[in-house]
Amino acid sequence: MKTLVLGYGNRSRTDDGVGWFVLERLQELGLPDVELHTSHQLDVDHAELISSFDDVIFVDAAIPQSPHLITQTVVQPCFRSHAVAHYLTPGDLLELAQTLFDRAPSGILFSIRGSDFNFGTMLSPATERAAFNVVREIEGLLSISRQFEVATRGVAARA
Repeated sequence: MKTLVLGYGNRSRTDDGVGWFVLERLQELGLPDVELHTSHQLDVDHAELISSFDDVIFVDAAIPQSPHLITQTVVQPCFRSHAVAHYLTPGDLLELAQTLFDRAPSGILFSIRGSDFNFGTMLSPATERAAFNVVREIEGLLSISRQFEVATRGVAARA
């Protein structure tokens, strides 16, 4: 199974760069069968990129009013028209991948509540702690996925 982790946001706006921060920490782990990609924002071109993966994990900042420090959401393909023409959601991308390339991976979104979106490149302490927790959660998800894949290959080989 091939997994893409896509972190996005503006790394020059303090906590909005948390997606980049998480991917930098994941890069340090050298995870097998995982491709890491960062971007300023989600773009139509990402639909082609994600269509070649089995799973995609999105990582982004959430607004300060978000009720939870970390939110993990299963993303369903669903395109919606937005008031801002250059704005896409993870669900939009999955739907575009399905429509344009007949293939949409399963998707999960990790949203990490930010508290400081002023200009700067350092995360606030609370957001940085949450980002490290998300790195551990993603590492755990990928480990479980690899274990499941190995187990199912073993069952298929015995059948």
